[in-house]
Amino acid sequence: MSHTIAAKMKYNQHALVDADALFEQDLNKQHACVDRFFAVLMVLQWVGGIIAAFVLSPFTWNGNQSTPHLHLQAAIIAGGIIIALPIYLALKRPGATVTRHVIAVGQMLTSALLIHISGGRIETHFHIFGSLAFLACYRDWRVLITATVVTAADHFLRGIFYPESVFGVLQASQWRAAEHAAWVVFEDIFLIVTIRLSLSEMREMASQRARLEQTNVLVEEKVIQRTAELRAANAEITKMNEELQVTTLAVQKQAEALMLARRKADELRTLGRILDQSLNEIFLIDLETFKFTYANHGALQNSGYAPEELYEMTPADLNREITIDKIRRLLSPLLCGKTDSVEKQSVFTRKNGTTYPVQLHLELAKQGSRKVVIAIALDVTERIKIQKELHDSHERALAADRSKSEFLANMSHEIRTPMTAILGFAETLLDPDLEPRDHVKSVQTIIRNGQHLLHIINDILDLSKIEAGKMQLEELSTDPTLIIADAVELMKVRLDAKGLSIHCNFEGPIPSRIVTDPTRLRQVLINLIGNSVKFTEEGGITIHARLSREAQPAFFEIDVEDTGCGMESDIVQSLFQPFQQADNSVTRKFGGSGLGLTISRKFAELMGGELRLVSSEKGKGSRFQIRIPTGDLSQTEFNELPEHQLPISPRPVVLPHRHDDELLGVGRRILLVEDGPDNQRLISYLLKKQGFEVSIASNGQEGYETALAAEDADNPFDIILMDMQMPVMDGYAATTALRDASYDRPIIALTAHAMKGDADHCLNAGCDAYATKPINRDSLFELLRTFLPQSNQVAEASIDG
Repeated sequence: MSHTIAAKMKYNQHALVDADALFEQDLNKQHACVDRFFAVLMVLQWVGGIIAAFVLSPFTWNGNQSTPHLHLQAAIIAGGIIIALPIYLALKRPGATVTRHVIAVGQMLTSALLIHISGGRIETHFHIFGSLAFLACYRDWRVLITATVVTAADHFLRGIFYPESVFGVLQASQWRAAEHAAWVVFEDIFLIVTIRLSLSEMREMASQRARLEQTNVLVEEKVIQRTAELRAANAEITKMNEELQVTTLAVQKQAEALMLARRKADELRTLGRILDQSLNEIFLIDLETFKFTYANHGALQNSGYAPEELYEMTPADLNREITIDKIRRLLSPLLCGKTDSVEKQSVFTRKNGTTYPVQLHLELAKQGSRKVVIAIALDVTERIKIQKELHDSHERALAADRSKSEFLANMSHEIRTPMTAILGFAETLLDPDLEPRDHVKSVQTIIRNGQHLLHIINDILDLSKIEAGKMQLEELSTDPTLIIADAVELMKVRLDAKGLSIHCNFEGPIPSRIVTDPTRLRQVLINLIGNSVKFTEEGGITIHARLSREAQPAFFEIDVEDTGCGMESDIVQSLFQPFQQADNSVTRKFGGSGLGLTISRKFAELMGGELRLVSSEKGKGSRFQIRIPTGDLSQTEFNELPEHQLPISPRPVVLPHRHDDELLGVGRRILLVEDGPDNQRLISYLLKKQGFEVSIASNGQEGYETALAAEDADNPFDIILMDMQMPVMDGYAATTALRDASYDRPIIALTAHAMKGDADHCLNAGCDAYATKPINRDSLFELLRTFLPQSNQVAEASIDG
C-alpha cells in the first residue's frame, strides 16, 4: 500500500515538473511569436505614419518657400528611432522579458506619434486601445503595466506642455489625461483578467500533456516489469514442466492474455464505429506514400469515393491546387516537433467535381510500426454561409438605419422650411395694421410655400409608389417635340426670373410620334430642366434631341446641358441616391429634397430606358441624358428640324375659362360630408361664394342618413362631396351604402391620396369622380360644372389638384 502511495506521489511530482516545463516552453514560443509580429507591425506603422504625414500636411510655406512639415520629420525620424530598438531585440532576443517591455514602450510611443501626426484626432486614440489588445497576446500582465505607464506619462506631459498634439486643442484640462488613463486602466483590467484565464488554460493543457506523458512512462515501466515476470514464469514452467499446477497456472495466464486481447479488439471496433458516426471527415495519411490508409464513413460519404478508390489517392487528389511538396512543407512543423498540430483552411473536390470548404486539423500518430498523419476535416460551408448572411444582414441593417436617418434629416429640413414661412406669414395676416400691399404679399408667400410643400409630398409619394411596385405607366402615341415644348413652357417663368436662355438642338430627323408615357417623360424633363435652372447663375440651358438607331428597338435621346456650377467626380456615385445632392453646401445654398433625380431615373427605367450623367465639370456645368425606347417607327413620319441652336417656340397653353362672371350654384344644393372642421369651413366658403346652398355632415353615417332623408323629403341634393377617410363610417362604405339604397345622384370623392389605385378604389365604391386634396378652386368648379347641367349623367372625370 505504501509502495503504491509513494509511486503515485512520485508520479504527481514528475507530472508537475513536466507541466511547468511544458507551460514555460509554450509561453516562450508565444512570446517569441508575438515579438516577431510586433517587429513587422512597427515597420508597417512607421510607413503608415509617414504616409499620413505626407497626406495631412507635407510642407509648410513662407511666401514662395516651402519646407517639409514637422509632422513629416517626426514620422520619419522619431518613428525610426522609436522602432529601432524594439525591432533589434525582437530579431536578436525573441522571447526575452526585456524585449517584451521595450516593444510595449515602442508601441505606445508609436501610438503617441500617430496621435501627434493626426493633430490629436479622437479616432486616432483608438490606436492605443488596439495596441493594448495586441500586447495582451504576450499573456504577460506586466507588459500592460509598462504600456499603461508610458501612455499615461505621455498624455500627462503633452497635455501640460503641448495639448494640441494629443487632444487637438490649444488648452486642455489636466483631468483629460487622467480620464484617458482611467479608460486605459479599465481596458487593462479586462485584458489582465483575460490573460489570467488564458494562462490558466495553458497551464491546464500543459498539466494534461504532462500527465499523459507520465502515464506513458508508467505504462512502459509496467510493460517492462510484466515482461520480466513473464520471462521468470517461463523459466519456472520450463524448470517445473512436469508439475501440473505450474502448467495449469501457465494456461490460465494465457487465457487471461487472450481475453485481454479480445477486449482490446472490441475497444478498437467500438472506436471505429464512433469514428464512423462522426460528422467530421477523419483520414489517416501514410507519411511515406502520402496515400490515405483510413477514412471514416463521413469522409467517404462527403467525398463520394469508395474506400478502394480513396485508399489509392493522396490529399493532392482532393485539392488539385496543392502538390506533395506543398504537403511536406505544411507538415514540416509537425515532423520537426515545432508544434503538436497544424490548422489550415482548404477546399476539397468531390468525385462529382463539386467543391466545398473545409477546416483541417493535422496531428502525428502511429499506426503499428509506421507514422501516420491524422487529418480531421470539418465542412464549413454552412458556417461560411451563415457568416456571410450575418454580414449581409448587418450591412442591410446599417443601410436601413442610414436611410432612415437621412430621410428624417432631409424631410425635417425640407418640410420645416416652407412650414416656417406659411405659419410666419399667416401670423402676419392677423396684424390689424398690416398694409394691403403686405397683405397680398403674405398670401402669395403662403401659397408659394404651400405649393412647394405639396411638391415635396408628391415626390415622396412618387418614390413610395415606385419602390412598392405600384407605379403604373401609360403607353401612348405622342409627339416628343411637344413634350419638350411643354416642359420648357412650364419652366419659362423660372428661366426668365434668373435671366437664363434656353435653346434646343434637333440632331437629325425626329420622329413625329413615339410610344411612351408622356406625363412621366414630361415630369423627367421638368426635373432635369429645373435642376439646371437651380444650379445655373448665368449663361443658359441647351436641350439636345436625337433618334438613336444603334440598337433595336430605336431609342429617343434628350440631353439637358447647362453652364452651371458642375460637380466633382467623387460625388457622382451618390448623385442618384434618394435625398442626395452634390454636397451639403449645395443643399444649403440651393435647397431641394434630393428626390428629383432619383424619381426621374426610376421613371426612365420603368419606361424601358435610362437616365445618366453624361458629363460634369466643376465650374463649367453638367449634362444629363434620358434615353427611352420609341416603339415601332415603321409607320411614323419624320421631321427634318434645324440642327443649329434655335430658341424653342412651344405651342401655346390654353387655360380653361373660369366663368368668373357666373354664379355656378344658384338654386343648387350640395351635401358636404367632411370630418375636418377647417376643411368644412374652407370648402363651404368656396361653394357659398358660388351661390350653393351647403349642408354639412361630419361622418359617413351622418352623410348617408342626411342624403336619404333629403330624398324622402323631396328636397334632394344636386351633388354630394364625400371625404373618403372619416370616423364612424368612411366615405367608401357610405358611398357603397347609398348606391345599394338606389341613390343615383352624383357623388364626388374628396381624397388626400393621389395614387391611381386610390382613384380606382373611389370609382369602384360608386363615386362618379374624385378630387384630390388640397382642393384647387378652379378645378373643383370645373368638375362640378360637368355634373350640374344634367344631374343624371355619370362621368368618370378626375382632377389632380
